[in-house]
Amino acid sequence: MKNTYRKPLILADSELAEGIYTSSGAETISATGTVKCESAYMNGVWQAPTYDWSNGTPGYKYNYGCLGCRAYRSNGCGLLTDYVASGYASSYESDIGYYKPTWEQKNYGPNDPVTDFNC
Repeated sequence: MKNTYRKPLILADSELAEGIYTSSGAETISATGTVKCESAYMNGVWQAPTYDWSNGTPGYKYNYGCLGCRAYRSNGCGLLTDYVASGYASSYESDIGYYKPTWEQKNYGPNDPVTDFNC
């Protein structure tokens, strides 16, 4: 079920004695928050990249974490902060399929040795 917010538009007309006339556009809001972490490896737990190459290349998950996910923020997962604060705005649904790290989008496993440094 979706709720609809209609932002009012107020028009002023000097010939009117009183009254407010409104017109609205719609911003669809998901009542349940249907957008979720899509990573099979991160499981909704945000992880910052370490960029720690001291042990060679221990794997994509260790080195890159959630980097490249559309919800990645420098201090946490945007699905847990921005998406919730937006009231579960439907605009987040346009990025479904990209709510996982870039390395996972490219079909690398979490423990695969890093060979692609563009993740």
